[in-house]
Amino acid sequence: MHLLTLGLNHNTAPVEVRERLAFAEGDQPDSLRRLRENYGLAEAAILSTCNRSEIYAASEETHFDGVQAYLSEHHALELVHIEPCLYRHTDAEAATHLFRVASGIDSLVIGESQILKQVREALEMSQSTGSARLVINEVFQRALHVGKRARSETDIGRGRLSVATAAVELAGQIFDRLEDRRALLLGAGEMMELTAQYLVEANLTQFTVANRTVERAQDLASRFDGDALSLDDLEHRLTDADIVIASTAAPDFVITESAVRSAMSGRRGRPLFLIDIAVPRDIDPAIRDVDNIFLFDIDDLESVVAANRSEREDEILRVQSIVDEELNEFLHWFNSLSAGPLIKALRQQAADLQGDELGRWQGKLAHLSEDDRKLVETILRGYANKLLHQPLLQIRNLANREDGYVRLDTVRRLFHLDDTVDDEETS
Repeated sequence: MHLLTLGLNHNTAPVEVRERLAFAEGDQPDSLRRLRENYGLAEAAILSTCNRSEIYAASEETHFDGVQAYLSEHHALELVHIEPCLYRHTDAEAATHLFRVASGIDSLVIGESQILKQVREALEMSQSTGSARLVINEVFQRALHVGKRARSETDIGRGRLSVATAAVELAGQIFDRLEDRRALLLGAGEMMELTAQYLVEANLTQFTVANRTVERAQDLASRFDGDALSLDDLEHRLTDADIVIASTAAPDFVITESAVRSAMSGRRGRPLFLIDIAVPRDIDPAIRDVDNIFLFDIDDLESVVAANRSEREDEILRVQSIVDEELNEFLHWFNSLSAGPLIKALRQQAADLQGDELGRWQGKLAHLSEDDRKLVETILRGYANKLLHQPLLQIRNLANREDGYVRLDTVRRLFHLDDTVDDEETS
């Protein structure tokens, strides 16, 4: 069994590509089912955020044909067009990548707080669809452990770091005094809750929350003394706002070029600044052609977060040490899933038990001659071999089954062999 990772992120693809390969949460159950049933994967999980789309899989094969074919088909994109943006990792590299993601050192904002929750949600989605059985469940559980260790044992997560903080920092660079400005927030999810909180802390008190569901907008706005409205009533508020920050889960543009042109006619030349941190994007990039419009998307935050990375270089190295340590533990477990190490461990366990029993009876066997003692050892060894004969046959048979790695893990646990696999097998 092999662990595979296929994906792209903010380092390999611009936002206009990432948004076309994003997985909507509602699509994921069917995607996971199809990956298993139609594309030959034993297990699968999908991690899709504003900065990455990744498929993790357990497979008997080491090639990526099935995963790539599904990615291309699901998003209606020819593979040749997205090929340059994709990365592929197998086994140890795949686990290392996930551990780095969960620890926050592979994020746009180094040490960001949201990614650990997103990794957990990806695992829970995979578990709920029966797509996380043994390998995916294990590697994701260990990734969550790595993420928790990184944040408790290092300062990688010092402060409250997220795309939302970067967006508010960018807003602070645009305006000298945020307290004199009006903000319009599109969306009422966690990202917008963080954004509202950071804006208030930056002394901006005039803001409106717009959401498809007005009740959710009202709930968020009431917590920070803001106003609320429906996205359907958005256009007239664009006339009053100084800055718009958007992060909804809408599949299409929430702010269109025509809406902005209409709003600008009533602004009397006042510029409008928009920060779109959604993937897929909420704001039509065509509005950049409108006079006095300044639009920033999530990729434009790079200049804001560059200082964040330089300040945390030492912490990145400390986190990488945790990743390396946990990787060795994972590979020890992962490499024990095949029949060879299991058979070796079972035989070694039998030999150890034989030696223990001979040691216990040594005093009472002292009167035996050397030949008789060797005979006793031979009898014990023969008995152990006969006892193991059928289990070893079944282990070899199980190894040839489609779900053999799961069944072999059950055998390993039944005989308490978790800690007996020889280190040579994991090197």
